[in-house]
Amino acid sequence: MKLFASYKISLASVLLTTPLCIFSLKILAQAAILQEPAIIINSGSTNTCKYNISVLPSGKATYTVCNTKGTGEIKLNTATKLFNDISAAKPLSKLPYRSCPKSVSFGTSTQVNYSGQKSPDISCPSNDSKVTNLYNDAKSIQEELNFSTSKNL
Repeated sequence: MKLFASYKISLASVLLTTPLCIFSLKILAQAAILQEPAIIINSGSTNTCKYNISVLPSGKATYTVCNTKGTGEIKLNTATKLFNDISAAKPLSKLPYRSCPKSVSFGTSTQVNYSGQKSPDISCPSNDSKVTNLYNDAKSIQEELNFSTSKNL
């Protein structure tokens, strides 16, 4: 009889913990998805270097500017704002694009890529707040990382 009582307790333990294990695996899978970086790409110009910034939701960032690699960390609220703005702007490829005149020496284009999606150039003034928000995020992140894009170093 004791064998069956022990068996019932073991079976009950397995049945109760299985959903917890599955739930934990779902959380781990979602956490991996959330760790995908957003990539900010700036074309550079005659007088400035191009740069790429890879930003994680945690605020950790890596960048390449003037063929030099660096790492840094941006404020968590800046990273959160970027990812919220990306989410609001999806699909990024469908954001409205408006061309604008740009200086040959100083004109650049800026693009945001995330999860296989690519935005158009977001650096021209736009009537769409989603475009403006992403551009302001990109500028803030570059400023927080405090790297120079000058070719005259």
